[in-house]
This record gives sequence, structure tokens and C-alpha cells, in this order.
Amino acid sequence: MLKAVRIAEKDAKIYFFKGPNITFGLLFPAIIYLAFSVGRTAEATSIIPGLVAMSSLFGAGAIESIALPLERAKGTFERLLVAPISLATIVLGKALGGFFFGTVLSIVYLLIALMLSGGAVTNPFLFAFGVILSAFTFSALGICISAPFRDVPQAMPPATLIRVALIFLGGVFIPVATMPNYLQYTAYLLPVTYAIDMLRQATTGHIIAQTVIMDVAALLLFALVFFAIAVMLLKKTIR
Repeated sequence: MLKAVRIAEKDAKIYFFKGPNITFGLLFPAIIYLAFSVGRTAEATSIIPGLVAMSSLFGAGAIESIALPLERAKGTFERLLVAPISLATIVLGKALGGFFFGTVLSIVYLLIALMLSGGAVTNPFLFAFGVILSAFTFSALGICISAPFRDVPQAMPPATLIRVALIFLGGVFIPVATMPNYLQYTAYLLPVTYAIDMLRQATTGHIIAQTVIMDVAALLLFALVFFAIAVMLLKKTIR
């Protein structure tokens, strides 16, 4: 675990907390949200969960779509492979780096949303747990998407397409319950749906224990699946 943390620290210093990355992570979700929500009226309880989940998705997931392919293009990823650590530990370290970046962006967006909307989070503990779990899941997703690619231009188009699809199908702007049946079935196959539901319950305080348990279980399952697929894809591409 300590080795994974060291890898995360290295990635944070080299890739994540740079001006352009922070600007992208802060501005891109805001631009998408404003472009879709302009002219609409919405309560703070519906704005905060979607905005925070989207910032986590773009913060944790997008940065992994850059860092891993960039390291592979420069050849620095091979240095990690010859170190006395397993490939799973390397992937975990990179996931922790993205998780930390996504968590920070989520907190920033939460504070901004609370100040601008005058809203409040009824259950801060559940909200914090939802942010942490979502950030790690989205970070694992970012690694999973970028694992087959060896440079950034190859990785960015599919990564961006998947994230945008997750936003519009996962309930960020349109509640899942109001979608057509076939889109509802699709939404429940996406991790962002469970992240938003968990954050929304924490925001409103209308908590259904069974639903929260399902959200937690689903996000943990998604994270494990994304992690396993990323390790498998990397094993295939480094042979």
C-alpha cells in the first residue's frame, strides 16, 4: 500500500496539480452545466449532487486519461514495470492519484455551489463518503479507458465520449425517473447514476437505507471491475 501511495504522490506532483489541469477540471464541468441549465430553474438540492458528481468524473477520470498514456509515450511507465512492485500496485497507485485530484475538485465545487445557491448538505458524513467512493470509482474508470492506449491523442477521444455519455445518461441533468424506460435501464448500468443518487440523498436528507446500500455496493463493484479490467488490459499491451 505504501508503494501505491508513493506512486500517487509522484503523479500528483508531475501531472495532476498543474495550472492547465486544474483549470480544465474546474471550468469544463461548469461550462457543460451552464450550457445545459441556462434558462432553467432548479433547486440547490438538485444542482449540488449532479455538479459535484460531474466534477469528480472529469477530475478523477479525465486526468487518468492523460497521465497513463503520457507516461507510456515517454517511456517512464516502463521504469515502474522493472521496479520490485506488482502491476496491480502500480494501477492502484495511479488510481489513488486520480482519486485525490477528483476529491479536491469535488470539494471545491461543493463549496462554490453552497455559496452561490445558499443550499446545505443535510448529511455531511454520507455526502463525504459518497464523494470519496465516487472519486475512486471514476479514477479506476479513467485508468480502465486509457489502459489500451500508448499516447494521449489516442486515449482522449474515447475517454471524452464516454464521460459525456455518462453525464447525459446518468441523471446529472435529467432525473433518471423521468427518462424513457430503455434509458432508465441504461442509466442503472452506469456508475454515475449511483453516485448522484447517493449524493442527492445526503443533500436532501431523505435517506432510504436500502437504496444507499445498493449505491455503495454498486460503486464498489464498478471500482473493482474497472480496476481488474485495467490490470488485464495493461498486461496484454505490455507484452
